[in-house]
Amino acid sequence: MTKDIKQMFDNIAKNYDKLNNIISLGMHYAVKKQAIHNVPLKSDFKILDVCTGTGDIAIYIAKNIIKEGKVVGVDFSEKMLEIAKKKASDLKNIEFISADALNLPFEDAEFDACFISFGLRNLQDLEKGLLEMKRVTKKNGFVVNLDTGKPNGMVKFFHQLYFFYIVPIFGRLFNGNSSPYKYLPHSTKKFPSGDELVQIFINIGLSDVKKNDFLFGAISQQLGMV
Repeated sequence: MTKDIKQMFDNIAKNYDKLNNIISLGMHYAVKKQAIHNVPLKSDFKILDVCTGTGDIAIYIAKNIIKEGKVVGVDFSEKMLEIAKKKASDLKNIEFISADALNLPFEDAEFDACFISFGLRNLQDLEKGLLEMKRVTKKNGFVVNLDTGKPNGMVKFFHQLYFFYIVPIFGRLFNGNSSPYKYLPHSTKKFPSGDELVQIFINIGLSDVKKNDFLFGAISQQLGMV
């Protein structure tokens, strides 16, 4: 990740959750919840959430699933992590760490499952990021990605209209700057489709790879086993 992208996320951290609610029309929580429950997690698992942002995925897992285990969230944006820590201040089974997704500060096979949501497309080297996630995940553990998809037909038309033209307006109105929310749709242009990501998962040695689409393919999840 470049310093410019890190600075961008630091700058939008304060309004990040509010804008996520507005942009997704409140649906992102339901999608994240379903994506989490698509993974067979156990109460004593140790979970890693890469590019955790303000901690939605990590906090939900810590509150609702991991009772005897632990959840670790990592991000390169200190401002995002500050908000995540405040949101999780009442939880004892979660920790947030500043770290580079391409060079995770953990031992091999340390986690039972490793998640990344809406962060993979921001990595300078997508495959290296996935390999790092695989490295720190135990045998028979899970590597999980949730990110924007590539819908087809009329859904594609309205999806692009919304993200390329409407979302930047929300950014300007509620964040005072549309630039980060112009970056959002443009960051998806070269991002692989859900099916292409399934093949990448297979290519790096993950097995039993599955894909789950949400909102008519606007969001896609890939799940593979180490």
